[in-house]
Amino acid sequence: MTPAPEDPLVVDGSAGLTTLRLQRPHRRNALDHTLLERLLSELRAAARRGDAALVLTGGDSYFSSGGDVASMPSAADGLFGPASRLALVHEVVETIARTDVVVVAAVEGYAVGAAWGLVLACDLVVAAEDAFFAAPFAARGLTADAGTAYHLPRRLGPQRAARHLLLGERLSAPAAADAGLVSEVVPAGTATARATEIAARLAAGPRGSNALTKRLAARAHAGLADFLASERVAVSLAGQGPDAAEGRAAFTERREPRFT
Repeated sequence: MTPAPEDPLVVDGSAGLTTLRLQRPHRRNALDHTLLERLLSELRAAARRGDAALVLTGGDSYFSSGGDVASMPSAADGLFGPASRLALVHEVVETIARTDVVVVAAVEGYAVGAAWGLVLACDLVVAAEDAFFAAPFAARGLTADAGTAYHLPRRLGPQRAARHLLLGERLSAPAAADAGLVSEVVPAGTATARATEIAARLAAGPRGSNALTKRLAARAHAGLADFLASERVAVSLAGQGPDAAEGRAAFTERREPRFT
């Protein structure tokens, strides 16, 4: 589908796989209200269709410069003005994290501020070797948002997270990979292509069991007993589904599985 020139999001879909490309080059793909609404709508549509995977990309130059400062509510909008905008950001972040669709981020150039929050919510992240991540909220007199202050301390530890949240230090793609925040580093200009390859593999794989595994992984911080209770339910559900039946048949017949 060819979008209208003013459309801030390019949507391309086929056979259980959707690609969403941010398209606000005049603002370096900054996240404004319209773009966030479109993202939320298309994420929900992918889930309704039962897509297996989704690629979230900003194209071959950069992912996003973060929240669109020009469109942000100011003090004149009242105490809860900023909170109303942030509610939409939170909906997008939570939808990425909770949808059964496996979301693969492709990052070229940089993902800054709230855009890093979107990337942190994704299941897999492919980043160009010269890309970087940054959370420069403090330099703007702002508080970290889009879940960055949730994810970074949990995944980097509080001291390393503080370097990014309080000092605004950049994190290179290779360093992010070493820290477990990026799943794969690739040559510049190839992140979207590689993310699409991964998503296509997911689309050809066991959608139901992958969705259950994603839900289980989201409960990794729960207590062990609670997690294992959820695991028993997930394993039982997966074992009764068509993915497991095809997996068993393929193993018995010594062939590659053909998931539908």
